[in-house]
Amino acid sequence: MTVEEELTRLCADAVGRAADLPAVDAVMEDSGRQRLAAYYLYSALLAGLIGPDDLMPARWPPELAEPLRQRGLARFAPRTGRALDAELTPAEQATRRSPGRQLEFAQLLVDLIDSGSFGPLCLAADSVRLSPPGDRLGSNKGTGLELELIKGGHVVGRCPVRAHWELVAQHLAGAPLGDPAQAAGRPGVARTTFARRLKDTAIPHAVGVGVAFAVSVHPLGTIAGEGTRLIRARIEAGTDQAGALHRLGRDLSALRAQADGELADLPTGRSSA
Repeated sequence: MTVEEELTRLCADAVGRAADLPAVDAVMEDSGRQRLAAYYLYSALLAGLIGPDDLMPARWPPELAEPLRQRGLARFAPRTGRALDAELTPAEQATRRSPGRQLEFAQLLVDLIDSGSFGPLCLAADSVRLSPPGDRLGSNKGTGLELELIKGGHVVGRCPVRAHWELVAQHLAGAPLGDPAQAAGRPGVARTTFARRLKDTAIPHAVGVGVAFAVSVHPLGTIAGEGTRLIRARIEAGTDQAGALHRLGRDLSALRAQADGELADLPTGRSSA
Protein backbone atom coordinates (compact mmCIF):
# COMPACT_ATOMS: atom_id res chain seq x y z
CA MET A 1 0.00 0.00 0.00
CA THR A 2 1.39 3.41 -0.98
CA VAL A 3 1.65 6.36 1.39
CA GLU A 4 -1.16 8.17 -0.48
CA GLU A 5 -3.45 5.16 -0.16
CA GLU A 6 -2.70 4.82 3.54
CA LEU A 7 -3.43 8.52 4.15
CA THR A 8 -6.69 8.22 2.23
CA ARG A 9 -7.70 5.23 4.33
CA LEU A 10 -6.82 7.01 7.59
CA CYS A 11 -8.73 10.11 6.50
CA ALA A 12 -11.83 8.10 5.67
CA ASP A 13 -11.57 6.29 9.01
CA ALA A 14 -11.22 9.59 10.93
CA VAL A 15 -14.23 11.10 9.16
CA GLY A 16 -16.27 8.00 9.96
CA ARG A 17 -15.38 8.22 13.65
CA ALA A 18 -16.16 11.95 13.99
CA ALA A 19 -19.76 12.98 14.55
CA ASP A 20 -21.44 16.20 13.45
CA LEU A 21 -18.52 17.55 11.45
CA PRO A 22 -19.06 21.23 10.53
CA ALA A 23 -19.67 22.03 6.90
CA VAL A 24 -16.80 23.59 4.96
CA ASP A 25 -18.84 26.77 4.50
CA ALA A 26 -19.26 27.07 8.27
CA VAL A 27 -15.54 26.56 8.86
CA MET A 28 -14.70 29.25 6.30
CA GLU A 29 -17.18 31.69 7.83
CA ASP A 30 -15.85 31.14 11.35
CA SER A 31 -12.23 31.46 10.18
CA GLY A 32 -12.98 34.79 8.55
CA ARG A 33 -14.82 36.10 11.59
CA GLN A 34 -12.00 34.99 13.88
CA ARG A 35 -9.51 36.95 11.79
CA LEU A 36 -11.74 40.02 11.66
CA ALA A 37 -12.34 39.93 15.42
CA ALA A 38 -8.60 39.77 16.05
CA TYR A 39 -7.98 42.82 13.89
CA TYR A 40 -10.79 44.69 15.65
CA LEU A 41 -8.86 44.25 18.90
CA TYR A 42 -5.52 45.02 17.23
CA SER A 43 -6.78 48.24 15.65
CA ALA A 44 -8.56 49.29 18.86
CA LEU A 45 -5.28 48.75 20.73
CA LEU A 46 -3.27 50.81 18.26
CA ALA A 47 -5.86 53.58 18.21
CA GLY A 48 -5.86 53.82 22.00
CA LEU A 49 -9.37 52.54 22.69
CA ILE A 50 -7.93 49.76 24.85
CA GLY A 51 -4.60 48.98 26.47
CA PRO A 52 -2.43 45.85 26.21
CA ASP A 53 -4.17 44.32 29.24
CA ASP A 54 -7.72 44.98 28.01
CA LEU A 55 -8.28 41.99 25.72
CA MET A 56 -10.90 40.36 27.94
CA PRO A 57 -14.51 41.35 27.10
CA ALA A 58 -15.13 42.72 30.58
CA ARG A 59 -12.55 45.42 29.90
CA TRP A 60 -13.80 46.49 26.47
CA PRO A 61 -15.17 50.06 26.23
CA PRO A 62 -18.62 50.46 24.64
CA GLU A 63 -17.19 51.77 21.35
CA LEU A 64 -15.42 48.40 20.90
CA ALA A 65 -17.86 46.05 22.63
CA GLU A 66 -20.92 47.25 20.72
CA PRO A 67 -19.59 46.72 17.15
CA LEU A 68 -18.20 43.32 18.12
CA ARG A 69 -21.55 42.33 19.58
CA GLN A 70 -23.60 43.66 16.67
CA ARG A 71 -21.46 41.87 14.11
CA GLY A 72 -21.37 38.59 16.01
CA LEU A 73 -17.60 38.77 16.49
CA ALA A 74 -17.34 38.86 20.27
CA ARG A 75 -17.11 35.09 20.72
CA PHE A 76 -14.32 34.89 18.12
CA ALA A 77 -12.15 37.61 19.66
CA PRO A 78 -8.82 36.46 21.17
CA ARG A 79 -8.62 36.71 24.95
CA THR A 80 -4.82 36.71 25.36
CA GLY A 81 -1.87 38.40 23.71
CA ARG A 82 -0.59 35.06 22.45
CA ALA A 83 -3.91 34.30 20.76
CA LEU A 84 -3.93 37.76 19.18
CA ASP A 85 -0.37 37.32 17.91
CA ALA A 86 -1.42 34.11 16.17
CA GLU A 87 -3.52 36.21 13.75
CA LEU A 88 -0.93 38.95 13.21
CA THR A 89 2.18 39.22 11.07
CA PRO A 90 5.57 39.55 12.84
CA ALA A 91 5.64 43.26 11.97
CA GLU A 92 2.15 43.75 13.44
CA GLN A 93 3.16 41.87 16.58
CA ALA A 94 6.06 44.29 17.01
CA THR A 95 3.80 47.29 16.39
CA ARG A 96 1.27 46.29 19.04
CA ARG A 97 4.10 46.16 21.60
CA SER A 98 5.60 49.48 20.50
CA PRO A 99 5.21 52.46 22.89
CA GLY A 100 4.66 54.63 19.80
CA ARG A 101 1.87 52.49 18.37
CA GLN A 102 -0.74 55.28 18.45
CA LEU A 103 1.44 57.53 16.30
CA GLU A 104 2.15 54.62 13.93
CA PHE A 105 -1.60 54.03 13.68
CA ALA A 106 -2.20 57.70 12.88
CA GLN A 107 0.45 57.71 10.16
CA LEU A 108 -0.99 54.53 8.65
CA LEU A 109 -4.45 56.11 8.66
CA VAL A 110 -3.20 59.20 6.83
CA ASP A 111 -1.60 57.02 4.15
CA LEU A 112 -4.76 54.93 3.72
CA ILE A 113 -7.07 57.93 3.48
CA ASP A 114 -4.86 59.85 1.06
CA SER A 115 -4.48 56.77 -1.15
CA GLY A 116 -8.27 56.58 -1.53
CA SER A 117 -8.66 53.31 0.36
CA PHE A 118 -11.75 54.59 2.17
CA GLY A 119 -13.35 56.66 -0.55
CA PRO A 120 -13.61 60.40 -1.11
CA LEU A 121 -12.78 62.87 1.64
CA CYS A 122 -15.30 64.94 3.53
CA LEU A 123 -15.73 68.65 2.82
CA ALA A 124 -14.27 68.10 -0.67
CA ALA A 125 -10.84 68.11 0.98
CA ASP A 126 -7.72 67.36 -1.04
CA SER A 127 -5.86 65.42 1.64
CA VAL A 128 -5.45 64.86 5.36
CA ARG A 129 -2.56 65.31 7.74
CA LEU A 130 -1.86 64.89 11.42
CA SER A 131 -2.34 68.01 13.50
CA PRO A 132 0.97 69.75 14.25
CA PRO A 133 2.84 68.70 17.42
CA GLY A 134 1.89 71.92 19.20
CA ASP A 135 -1.81 71.27 18.63
CA ARG A 136 -1.42 67.68 19.78
CA LEU A 137 -0.17 68.81 23.18
CA GLY A 138 -3.37 70.70 23.70
CA SER A 139 -5.68 68.06 22.27
CA ASN A 140 -8.40 66.49 24.34
CA LYS A 141 -7.11 63.35 26.07
CA GLY A 142 -10.44 61.72 25.35
CA THR A 143 -9.91 61.88 21.60
CA GLY A 144 -6.11 61.81 21.34
CA LEU A 145 -4.45 62.61 18.02
CA GLU A 146 -6.40 64.54 15.40
CA LEU A 147 -6.52 64.65 11.62
CA GLU A 148 -6.76 67.90 9.70
CA LEU A 149 -8.65 67.96 6.42
CA ILE A 150 -6.80 70.13 3.92
CA LYS A 151 -8.29 71.95 0.94
CA GLY A 152 -6.27 74.39 -1.12
CA GLY A 153 -3.60 74.48 1.57
CA HIS A 154 -6.09 75.45 4.31
CA VAL A 155 -7.53 73.43 7.19
CA VAL A 156 -11.25 72.98 6.59
CA GLY A 157 -12.05 70.45 9.29
CA ARG A 158 -10.70 68.24 12.05
CA CYS A 159 -11.59 64.78 13.32
CA PRO A 160 -10.14 62.35 15.87
CA VAL A 161 -7.77 59.69 14.59
CA ARG A 162 -9.21 57.03 16.86
CA ALA A 163 -12.68 57.40 15.31
CA HIS A 164 -11.40 55.50 12.25
CA TRP A 165 -10.26 52.40 14.12
CA GLU A 166 -12.97 50.14 12.67
CA LEU A 167 -12.18 51.13 9.08
CA VAL A 168 -8.51 50.33 9.65
CA ALA A 169 -9.39 47.03 11.34
CA GLN A 170 -11.39 45.86 8.33
CA HIS A 171 -8.67 47.01 5.93
CA LEU A 172 -5.89 45.20 7.81
CA ALA A 173 -7.98 42.04 8.10
CA GLY A 174 -8.43 42.03 4.34
CA ALA A 175 -12.17 42.70 4.30
CA PRO A 176 -13.43 43.85 0.87
CA LEU A 177 -14.14 47.56 1.40
CA GLY A 178 -14.27 48.56 -2.24
CA ASP A 179 -11.86 48.94 -5.16
CA PRO A 180 -9.18 51.52 -4.24
CA ALA A 181 -7.30 50.87 -7.50
CA GLN A 182 -10.36 51.82 -9.48
CA ALA A 183 -11.02 54.89 -7.38
CA ALA A 184 -7.44 56.19 -7.24
CA GLY A 185 -7.07 59.41 -9.14
CA ARG A 186 -10.66 59.23 -10.47
CA PRO A 187 -12.95 61.10 -8.06
CA GLY A 188 -16.04 60.58 -10.20
CA VAL A 189 -15.56 56.83 -10.24
CA ALA A 190 -14.77 56.81 -6.52
CA ARG A 191 -17.93 58.70 -5.61
CA THR A 192 -20.07 56.53 -7.88
CA THR A 193 -18.58 53.32 -6.51
CA PHE A 194 -18.96 54.31 -2.87
CA ALA A 195 -22.40 55.83 -3.43
CA ARG A 196 -23.54 52.44 -4.70
CA ARG A 197 -21.97 50.74 -1.68
CA LEU A 198 -23.60 53.33 0.57
CA LYS A 199 -27.03 52.35 -0.72
CA ASP A 200 -26.39 48.65 -0.14
CA THR A 201 -24.02 48.23 2.76
CA ALA A 202 -22.59 51.39 4.29
CA ILE A 203 -23.53 53.92 6.90
CA PRO A 204 -23.56 57.63 5.92
CA HIS A 205 -22.24 60.29 8.25
CA ALA A 206 -23.25 63.95 8.34
CA VAL A 207 -20.17 66.02 7.68
CA GLY A 208 -19.15 69.47 8.88
CA VAL A 209 -16.34 71.26 10.63
CA GLY A 210 -15.38 69.06 13.54
CA VAL A 211 -16.55 65.97 11.65
CA ALA A 212 -16.52 62.53 13.22
CA PHE A 213 -14.83 60.98 10.18
CA ALA A 214 -12.46 62.16 7.47
CA VAL A 215 -14.22 60.16 4.74
CA SER A 216 -17.72 60.49 3.38
CA VAL A 217 -18.93 56.96 4.10
CA HIS A 218 -18.11 54.34 6.64
CA PRO A 219 -18.13 51.09 4.62
CA LEU A 220 -18.94 48.56 7.29
CA GLY A 221 -20.46 46.10 4.83
CA THR A 222 -23.26 43.65 5.47
CA ILE A 223 -23.00 41.23 8.38
CA ALA A 224 -24.33 38.06 6.75
CA GLY A 225 -21.54 35.96 5.28
CA GLU A 226 -18.94 38.48 6.43
CA GLY A 227 -16.30 35.90 7.34
CA THR A 228 -16.73 34.05 4.05
CA ARG A 229 -16.40 37.26 2.04
CA LEU A 230 -13.21 38.11 3.92
CA ILE A 231 -11.65 34.71 3.24
CA ARG A 232 -12.63 34.86 -0.42
CA ALA A 233 -11.18 38.35 -0.72
CA ARG A 234 -7.91 37.16 0.77
CA ILE A 235 -7.82 34.20 -1.60
CA GLU A 236 -8.42 36.50 -4.56
CA ALA A 237 -5.72 38.88 -3.33
CA GLY A 238 -3.30 35.98 -2.91
CA THR A 239 -4.12 34.75 -6.41
CA ASP A 240 -3.50 38.21 -7.83
CA GLN A 241 -0.17 38.44 -6.02
CA ALA A 242 0.83 34.99 -7.21
CA GLY A 243 -0.06 35.98 -10.78
CA ALA A 244 2.00 39.16 -10.49
CA LEU A 245 4.99 37.21 -9.14
CA HIS A 246 4.61 34.68 -11.96
CA ARG A 247 4.64 37.46 -14.55
CA LEU A 248 7.65 39.05 -12.88
CA GLY A 249 9.50 35.73 -12.91
CA ARG A 250 8.68 35.26 -16.58
CA ASP A 251 9.97 38.74 -17.41
CA LEU A 252 13.15 38.16 -15.42
CA SER A 253 13.72 34.86 -17.20
CA ALA A 254 13.33 36.60 -20.55
CA LEU A 255 15.80 39.31 -19.52
CA ARG A 256 18.27 36.69 -18.34
CA ALA A 257 17.98 34.77 -21.61
CA GLN A 258 18.51 38.01 -23.51
CA ALA A 259 21.54 38.87 -21.39
CA ASP A 260 23.00 35.37 -21.89
CA GLY A 261 22.54 35.74 -25.64
CA GLU A 262 24.28 39.10 -25.67
CA LEU A 263 27.16 37.71 -23.63
CA ALA A 264 27.52 34.79 -26.04
CA ASP A 265 27.80 37.25 -28.93
CA LEU A 266 30.70 39.11 -27.31
CA PRO A 267 34.17 38.32 -28.71
CA THR A 268 35.93 35.76 -26.54
CA GLY A 269 39.51 36.50 -27.59
CA ARG A 270 41.71 39.06 -25.93
CA SER A 271 42.62 42.08 -27.99
CA SER A 272 46.31 42.47 -28.69
CA ALA A 273 48.16 45.33 -27.03
